[in-house]
Amino acid sequence: HDRMANDPNFYVFENHRTGSGNTIDAMPSLMTGCLPYTEKGIKYAHAKGRSIGYEFAKNGYSTASFSSRTMDEDLITGRYRMLYDILAGGMDKVEEATRNKKLKLDNAQGSSEPVLK
Repeated sequence: HDRMANDPNFYVFENHRTGSGNTIDAMPSLMTGCLPYTEKGIKYAHAKGRSIGYEFAKNGYSTASFSSRTMDEDLITGRYRMLYDILAGGMDKVEEATRNKKLKLDNAQGSSEPVLK
């Protein structure tokens, strides 16, 4: 927490809010700044390269994504594939709860977010 408060190169979006309680809608909203409520908006927000990770990387920042869910086939090529690029695109490093042996997994897909803090 001290690093977050004192390091000028560490950004925490403390007041960021989601536009939906549904992950499929909320994740693109959080990571792109778009509220994809129309078909055109959904297509735009889910297009590869729209995630904030690409913008930070393009501007020279180191990037990382921390996911409580594993990046499995279901996320990469399956029913949640529209979230993969949003979570991992433009990121120098992607940390998954299932790959961290120090975390207790709550289910087969990963760990709860409070455990990751």
